[in-house]
Amino acid sequence: MRVRLKPRTRQGAGETGPWLVHLLGRCLQLAGLLVTLLAATQYFGTTSTTAMLRTMLAGVALFVPGWLLSRRDPRGRGER
Repeated sequence: MRVRLKPRTRQGAGETGPWLVHLLGRCLQLAGLLVTLLAATQYFGTTSTTAMLRTMLAGVALFVPGWLLSRRDPRGRGER
C-alpha cells in the first residue's frame, strides 16, 4: 500500500492562473490543427503550393506556442 506524504489540497480561487494558461495552450493547439487541416483541404489539387505551405506554416505557428503553454500540468504534477 502506498502512503501519501503530502495531503491533497483543494484549489482555491487564487489558483486559476495555471488552468487559464493550460486552456489557452489547448485552444492554440486546436486552432493550429484546424488551420493546417484547412490548408490541406483548401489547396488540395491546386498548383498553388506556396499558398498551401504558408497556410500550414501559420497553423504550425499557432500550434507550437500552444503546445509549449499546455505542457505543464495545472494540477501541479510536473511535466508529462
